[in-house]
Amino acid sequence: MSAFPPQGKYIIGNEACERFSFYGMRSILTLYMTSMLAMSHQEAVEVGHIFLAIIYVLPLLGAWIADKFLGRYRTILYISLVYCLGNFILATADFAADLETRKLILFAGLLTIAVGTGGIKPCVSAFIGDQVQDHTDSKTMTRVYAAFYWSINLGSFFAFLVIPWIRQSMGYSWAFAVPGIFMLVATLLLWCGRKTYYHRQPTQPHFLPSLLCRVFRGAKAACDKYGAETVKQTSNTVIGIAAFVVLAPIVFLLGHWVNQGAQQLAALSGLGDTAAGLCGLAGIILYIIAMVTAGLRLAAATSMRGFIGVSGSLLFNPRELTESRYTAEEIGGARNMVRVLLVFLMIIPFWSLYDQTTTSWVLQGARMQAITFNIFGQAFAFGAEEMQSFNPLLVMILVPTVTLLVYPYIGKWSRPLHRMGTGIVLAGLAYGVVAWLQVRIDSGEQLSILWQCLPYIVLTVSEILVSTTGLEYAYTAAGQNMKSIVLSFWYLTSTIGNFLIVYLTSIVGDPASTSTFILYGSMAVVIGIIFMLVTFRKSFSAGQQ
Repeated sequence: MSAFPPQGKYIIGNEACERFSFYGMRSILTLYMTSMLAMSHQEAVEVGHIFLAIIYVLPLLGAWIADKFLGRYRTILYISLVYCLGNFILATADFAADLETRKLILFAGLLTIAVGTGGIKPCVSAFIGDQVQDHTDSKTMTRVYAAFYWSINLGSFFAFLVIPWIRQSMGYSWAFAVPGIFMLVATLLLWCGRKTYYHRQPTQPHFLPSLLCRVFRGAKAACDKYGAETVKQTSNTVIGIAAFVVLAPIVFLLGHWVNQGAQQLAALSGLGDTAAGLCGLAGIILYIIAMVTAGLRLAAATSMRGFIGVSGSLLFNPRELTESRYTAEEIGGARNMVRVLLVFLMIIPFWSLYDQTTTSWVLQGARMQAITFNIFGQAFAFGAEEMQSFNPLLVMILVPTVTLLVYPYIGKWSRPLHRMGTGIVLAGLAYGVVAWLQVRIDSGEQLSILWQCLPYIVLTVSEILVSTTGLEYAYTAAGQNMKSIVLSFWYLTSTIGNFLIVYLTSIVGDPASTSTFILYGSMAVVIGIIFMLVTFRKSFSAGQQ
């Protein structure tokens, strides 16, 4: 086992400051929109999740720039400057005279921040992995990503405490400006380590539509022109995952049609709007399943080459026929990418729940009793905004505990996919606890904000099992030349999760109601059980990294 890479301290410091910047801004964003911009709770939730959805789409752009042109270090450095600009735009919103101008400045600042944080996200995650020169050293890789995730929570812990206090003491302008200052510090820390990093130069000069088209078709000309290894990695990695990602726009293009159908269904059948909307969502899912099944059957019947053809043949053709048409290497690569696709697909409900926490749980906490402290002669309220700091505090305590003291002794349960399935189920149980608290609040009980510690504990364990492990899994599952790209697809699952939340919020209305919490919790428990049933199979577990 190799030693922890010493240059990693610059990247970890950069990540801690960047996360302070992001979570500090986000900790006050929902209440800023509802209290200062007169938005409803539903509008604030929708704006917040569209913002997150944009963030998790843009890693595609950042990864493409890094893997084709600039390399990861320079991409992170340059886009970080855009990130800083976005924070300072946001800080000027409070100076605007009228409400509409404030909203415009808010949206401009959020869009610029989205470009910054989204653009650097897959590059930083891959860059820390690059510092481990022996990628087969799984123990060091696990420790590196555990330390990386620990730094994320170090930044967010202090952000959730400090920024709300600045907002209370100095107003929203300074509360948005201080995250910008920390983003400048993050950029400087990254720059300080420039002479010590292990760099991987851009490795995708042929990442062009023509190559993708040829690989998809399995044309021999692609191998002749670009090299067999480039074609293999592009086919097995990008095409496989993109086959899943391409379905996302279809979901949302159908959204308007489904909402109209749901309204008609509600009027004709007497069903409530919520029930009709959920029926519409189920219809979209069934439509997508049918479309994918038909496409794979067609690929199997026509003996299509590339990932799609091999996958279709594995599903619908006799084993002997598949083995006669495709090489063992093609079949092995397709099986591995099917596993990756299933993992990415089933992780969406976890991301939707996790990203929903900082909006719906804050709205619930606003109806609970804050705790008041006296610090240096000034009253300080520990309420809904500050309660979010409990999650990263627990992460910082539990990540080293779990990584060093638990994983080495739990055998097969320490495998990445086993951890992730357990984590999804726990996320659902956390929402069950939140629903129980909401029932008590709705009945008129005056609950202390400290009651939210219970669901935060469950969610934090879930987060460690899923998010920390997921970064490691996505990095190791990628082809050697496609680390940033695959990590961007991992983050893209969060985009789909956030759009799912926007869709569900439009159906259920109140994002902080008992029925909403039960809906989200049930969704995660069901998907988590399915995840474990699929990934615990011997044939699936054999392909784990």
